[in-house]
Amino acid sequence: MAFFSGEVTIKVKFKEISVPVVGMTSAIIKHKCVEQAYARSPWSKIKDQEEPEFEVIINKEKLYK
Repeated sequence: MAFFSGEVTIKVKFKEISVPVVGMTSAIIKHKCVEQAYARSPWSKIKDQEEPEFEVIINKEKLYK
């Protein structure tokens, strides 16, 4: 076991997703983006929920020991 500090920057692009236009529109979009980033992680339990309208890109990864 080791201790690390660092930063990971993830970019999520989406195209033509269906979202209801309500007061929570921004929160719904943010939730869907984070959910799609998790769906693509190696230990995800929701891999079957990956949506092709989303593209997840890891822009930057800095790890320090």
